[in-house]
Amino acid sequence: MARRIDPAVRLEEEAMAGSAVERRQEAQRKAAIKETQVPTAKEIKAMPPKVAERVRDEIKAGVTIELAPLPDRIDTAIFNAEKSLDAISAEIEATTALAEAYESEAEALAAEAKMAEAEGDKIITDAVESGQFTYMGLPTVFKTVVNEQPKYATVSDAGLAAAAAALRAVGVEGLLEVMAEIRRLYTGIESEDALNLLKFDKRFNSAYLTRFAGNKKLQDAGFGMLDDKTYLATEAAYSKIFNAYGLKQFANRDKYSNLIGSMVSADELAGRVSAGYDRIVKGAAVTKDALNKLFPELNDVDILAYVIDPVNQLPAIQRKIQAAEIGGAALAQNLSIGLTQGPTDASGYTNVSRQGLSIEELLAQGIDLEEARRGYSAVASVLPTGEKLSSIYSKGLQQYGRKQAEQEAFLNLAEAKAAREKLSAREIAEFSGEAGMLKSQSRAIGGQY
Repeated sequence: MARRIDPAVRLEEEAMAGSAVERRQEAQRKAAIKETQVPTAKEIKAMPPKVAERVRDEIKAGVTIELAPLPDRIDTAIFNAEKSLDAISAEIEATTALAEAYESEAEALAAEAKMAEAEGDKIITDAVESGQFTYMGLPTVFKTVVNEQPKYATVSDAGLAAAAAALRAVGVEGLLEVMAEIRRLYTGIESEDALNLLKFDKRFNSAYLTRFAGNKKLQDAGFGMLDDKTYLATEAAYSKIFNAYGLKQFANRDKYSNLIGSMVSADELAGRVSAGYDRIVKGAAVTKDALNKLFPELNDVDILAYVIDPVNQLPAIQRKIQAAEIGGAALAQNLSIGLTQGPTDASGYTNVSRQGLSIEELLAQGIDLEEARRGYSAVASVLPTGEKLSSIYSKGLQQYGRKQAEQEAFLNLAEAKAAREKLSAREIAEFSGEAGMLKSQSRAIGGQY
C-alpha cells in the first residue's frame, strides 16, 4: 500500500532539494567565474573608450566577460603607449621650458656683466683722459683696455706713425704702449718731435733704449748718446772684427751694448782681440803655459772674454800678455818664473842660491818678447858654469847665480858683470886658462849688452 506523504513534509523536502540545486548552481557559477577574467573598475578605466563601454554594458546585462580578444588587447596596448607618450611629451615640454628659463636668466646675467665691463672700461679710459692716471703707469691689463678704445687702437696720427716707422726700421719694437700716452698729451704732434720724445724723453724712451742699450749705459753714466747711424755702424764694425777671428759667440747685441756703453771703439776692440788671439791663443805654447801659471784662472775662452771685457783697460790687458810672453821665454829655457817675486830653485850646489828676477821687475824695465828670448838664452848659456864656479870659489868672491846673470843680461848691471869676470879670472889663474868659463859664453853675455 502506497505510503501517504504529508503535504507539509513534501513541501519541506522540495524546498531542501531546491536549496541543494541552488547551491550546486552557485558553486558552478563561482567555478566558471574563476575560469574567466572579469576586469576591475581600474582595468576598465584603462581600456580604450569603446572597449570599456562594451564591457560595462555586458556587466550590466549580467554577461560573463571572457578574456579580451586579440583586437581588444592590441587597442589596449596602443592606448597605454599613447598615454605613456603623452606623459613623456609633457615631461619634455616641462624640461624645455625650464631650460629656456635658465637660458634667459644666463643671457640676462651676461648682459649685466657686459654692461659692468663697459662701465669699468669707461672708468679706466676716463681716468687716463682726465690725467688722473698716466697710461704708462697703468697695469698691463688696464693698458689693454685703453688700447681697445678706437682713439688708441691704431697709430693714425701722421707724426706718430712716421716716428714709429723710423724706429721700427732700426729694430725698435714695443711702441704701441707709449703711443697712447703721447697721443693723449700731444695731439697732432709732428714727426720730429715725436721721434725726439721716443728717443730722449725718459717717460717714453724705454723701447728705444731696449734696442740701443749701449746708449742707455752712456746716458746713465752721464755721457752723450750716439746717434742711430753711428751706433749701427759701430755694431757692424764689432761684428766684422768678431767674425774675422771666428768669435761668433761674442757677436751679439748684448756684447755690443757693453762695449758701446764702456766707450770701447772698434779700433780698440781690434787691438784687444788681436792681442788676445794672435799673441796668446795662436801664440807659442810656452807663452800660453806661462799665462796659465801666472793667471791660472784664465783659459782660451776666458782670455778672449777678458781682453774684450770693457771693465779691463787695454794697458792692463797688454801688460798681462807681455808678462806671459816674458814668462814663456823663460820656460823655453827650462827656467821657472814668478810674477811678483823672483823664482827660487835649487841650483844643485848647496852654497849657491838660484833666485831670479820677477817678471814684474822685467816689465818695469820695458823688456819685450824678443829681448826676453835673447836674455834668457844668454842666462841659460852661462848659468851652469857660473853656478859651478860660485860653488868652488864661494870664499872671497861674490857668487854668480841666476839673479846676477839676469841682472847682467837684462839690466846691464856692472856689479853682476864684474862678479862673472872675477870668477872667470880666478878660474883662469887656477888652471892657466885651460878650463873655466868658456870664452864663447863670456862673449855671449858681453856681446849682447
